[in-house]
Amino acid sequence: YTTVKLSLLALTVIGVFIACSPNENGYRNESNVDPSLLPNADFAASSTSIFQFETISFSPATVNEGDLYTWTFSGGSPGTSTAANVDVKYTVKGTYPVSLKIRNQYGAQEETKEGFITVEGEPLDPAIEVRINFEQSIFEEASGTTATGSISGYEAGVVNDFAGTFDGSGITIDGYNGITGNNPRTVAVWIKTTNTSRQGVATWGNAGTFSRNTFVVNGNGTVRFEYQGGGQNTTITANDGVWHHIAYTYDGAEIKVYVDGVLDFTRPETKINTGVTGDRQITIGSEGSADGSLTFRPFSGAMDDFRLYNRALSAGEIADLAGL
Repeated sequence: YTTVKLSLLALTVIGVFIACSPNENGYRNESNVDPSLLPNADFAASSTSIFQFETISFSPATVNEGDLYTWTFSGGSPGTSTAANVDVKYTVKGTYPVSLKIRNQYGAQEETKEGFITVEGEPLDPAIEVRINFEQSIFEEASGTTATGSISGYEAGVVNDFAGTFDGSGITIDGYNGITGNNPRTVAVWIKTTNTSRQGVATWGNAGTFSRNTFVVNGNGTVRFEYQGGGQNTTITANDGVWHHIAYTYDGAEIKVYVDGVLDFTRPETKINTGVTGDRQITIGSEGSADGSLTFRPFSGAMDDFRLYNRALSAGEIADLAGL
């Protein structure tokens, strides 16, 4: 009889201990807790509508409200944080939710605000036809069409945070045929490569004399602007495995090619007639082929901040893009 009483007493004590003990995180079990003792998980932001590459500061609505903070920022960098106050950078256009979970000694509360952050496209020069930032996305910003194809991945970039890596494929801009005829144009991009085979940077226009518009890096590392029937190589090489800014401009009368913001050559030319034998949508990271293949003379390496303008930039503007 005594043994039974002691056993029942022990079970009763254990049951009380379990009901009142902390959970595995060291905090009280949330059941049967006065809601007024739980933390307030509401939060505020310095702005809810920004342009790409801007930063927002987030903070809890109540100072020192909890012991543990868990933020989730879809589309932001960082994507998560356990700090009470966080600065988050957004690089891709879109609308994004934000959530915050706060825990104190009595339990946890979580607040999620759907569609809380709106990121608009970075204000662009109206002459930009195509811009690809490679900020963990190949989203194409300017021509109103969509970039398709594939790249290998992303790495640290020169402009903003990331660059795209290419290894055997490329990108096309659906339904966009580049700058045609002898209209002015500029192509500018950062590249990093050690490839010793000819590789396409940007191409459009069907094959034919003066029709195809091609920007490549040759096997010896020189940069070439070619219009099938003419072209010229730079004296400077750009396949040494470090970042180089390469660009060409055409104003209807002269071709100019730049490496690292410095003019390498000027070539008079009035015969260019891009697309005269047929249009072909622009290919980036490949020289492309008549059947639309992205694997013909593909680029191997990294690219950042690809831009195509419908005007010839000045030497000063090219130098600015190259960071001079």
